Amino acid sequence: MKIVSWNLRNIGNTKLTNTFTQKYLGFGLGNDVADYVAGLVMGSNRWNAVPNLTTNPADIFIVIELKTGGKKKGGAVSGTCIPTMNNLMARLTTMVGQRYPGNPNPPYQYQYVTPQIIGYHEAVGIIFNNASLQFNASAVLRNTQNNNWITPRSVFAAQFTVRANNTSFNVAGLHAPPPGGGGANLKYRPPIDYSNVLHTTTAAAAANTFFMGDFNTDPTYTYTNGANQPVHPFTNLNGFRTFLTPVTLSSVRTNVNNAFNPPANYLSDAYDNIVFNVPALQQATTRQIVVDMIGQSRNMNGMNTPNVSGTNLKLLVNAYNTVSDHMPVVIEF
Repeated sequence: MKIVSWNLRNIGNTKLTNTFTQKYLGFGLGNDVADYVAGLVMGSNRWNAVPNLTTNPADIFIVIELKTGGKKKGGAVSGTCIPTMNNLMARLTTMVGQRYPGNPNPPYQYQYVTPQIIGYHEAVGIIFNNASLQFNASAVLRNTQNNNWITPRSVFAAQFTVRANNTSFNVAGLHAPPPGGGGANLKYRPPIDYSNVLHTTTAAAAANTFFMGDFNTDPTYTYTNGANQPVHPFTNLNGFRTFLTPVTLSSVRTNVNNAFNPPANYLSDAYDNIVFNVPALQQATTRQIVVDMIGQSRNMNGMNTPNVSGTNLKLLVNAYNTVSDHMPVVIEF
């Protein structure tokens, strides 16, 4: 099972067709945004040199910051939301055909869960492999203690059953509020407080659940409350863990800042993660990484596909900002 979670920064149908500069196109990493994204999700050889990242296609692809019309949580999406999902799914299906030519029943057959509004003009996209997974149900989640929506953006969750063994699991995509002001001791208060409401959702109470997306904080961060005590994130989210190394950078700078050593000169903070309460997952056999698609970029058209980040860093950062300001998180088990 392979799950990809990726904040694609206000992704809509028009953005999917945005192209890159001619020099970047020469590296063979993607013809436009949709092709670039699909290449990572499908495990193409563009990224087969990334440590701990297999070439297996994803069984679940979670899209964070999916653009939609409307703001009524739990309501129907509108605008380019469904066309965006159809376009992403079509790109994945095309790559499936290229990988399994002539196979009328390939092992990857993508469908999407119908999105719902989670906040102002925003939804979460969930694409899944119908050949291996049966979709059961989905919902925008509330706080079960007071029946209020999670604010400012709620959580969108879906349940699936693995066809091979009839076991079920839940995926829950989210986009936490960004860090705020008030000094270093209070910077992460908004996203930490958000993370500390997640335990009130039905997904947190269920077995075999994955929370994923842009948490805008790291499990090791804290803020100081009025009693001068540290407040930690994910309080009461009992049994959940992550195998990412603490403070694994995942947010992307808009410009290279050589006051910092790589990768901090192009990555800025540890915001994206997948946390889960699946007892069967063991760190020795589970691979969980943030995919550094800048530092691991190669020239796929060059001899021996050399890494190009050392001499083309500014170009790579500019190109990646066409796609997103966050790196994808992948877990495979």
